[in-house]
Amino acid sequence: MSHTDWSNLPKELIELIFDELQHAGDIIRFGTVCRFWHLVALEARQQVFKPLRPLSPMLLLPPNKDDEAHKLYDFFEKKAYKIQIPAMRDKWCCSSWNGWLITINRTLPYEICCLNPISGVQIHLPPAITFEDSPPDPEETPIEFFLNKVVLSSTPSPSNATCVIMAIHSNYNKLAFCKPGDERWITLKSEDIQYKDLLYYKDNFYAIGRLKVVQCDIGNDPRVIPFAPLPKMGRLEHRYLVESSDRLLYVLRYMDLKDKEDPSKLRYETTSFKVFDLDSDKRKFSDRYETTTFKVYDFDFDKKKWKRYP
Repeated sequence: MSHTDWSNLPKELIELIFDELQHAGDIIRFGTVCRFWHLVALEARQQVFKPLRPLSPMLLLPPNKDDEAHKLYDFFEKKAYKIQIPAMRDKWCCSSWNGWLITINRTLPYEICCLNPISGVQIHLPPAITFEDSPPDPEETPIEFFLNKVVLSSTPSPSNATCVIMAIHSNYNKLAFCKPGDERWITLKSEDIQYKDLLYYKDNFYAIGRLKVVQCDIGNDPRVIPFAPLPKMGRLEHRYLVESSDRLLYVLRYMDLKDKEDPSKLRYETTSFKVFDLDSDKRKFSDRYETTTFKVYDFDFDKKKWKRYP
């Protein structure tokens, strides 16, 4: 059997191979074949604005104290890939969307950008100081608590004028949006504050308010529009909007306080989930199902494996 010198393949053929890759792990391995393949991958990745389509979700693990490299953990292969992300230095990753990370710089003017950790592409957004409620003094409140969630309408790029970025921000959990190339964030008019979750669904942004789900109008007069009342809920719960099988779901995760007698071990534990389905015609959420049979896993960073929690 003859030995193939992979480094001597035509560049056009290597680029075609790269374009067929649909998994982040394969893209990382592609660049390790040889120096020539690494250069081809680097050149191609910097031109890619389409979202990657991973075969399974991947978890970005933070670097340890002795190594600045991050790791991408593949749930399907149960393996972590080492990846260098120089653009993450001195930044906080506050959210993610379809393979993109939304990062914020820890120093003034608190620059915000969309970063693709695989391609290295960065799309700069207006800095945090341009919000109507600008970040507080970092010595009093860390910048990590300023952006609570960021959601995109489509893949960001300098030429994508239709991409809208919506954020829940500040101590008041207000809603604001921008587009790539904008100079500032625009706050939506609302009688409510303390929005809990945000989702882009069927060409519109939706957010969870205190008593209702609202739709975000980003027209000439940006504001929120009441969309559907929320079901009654208890005290200790987290609330989410989820798209599943082309339907909009409202999910409650109920919590219970454990080890109440020992203050040093106080912690909250998930006890059950309740899911509500949206009736689009009536604009009303109805019970779908409730479950108390679920599994929670915790990641052991030393052993690099998942273990059942608690």
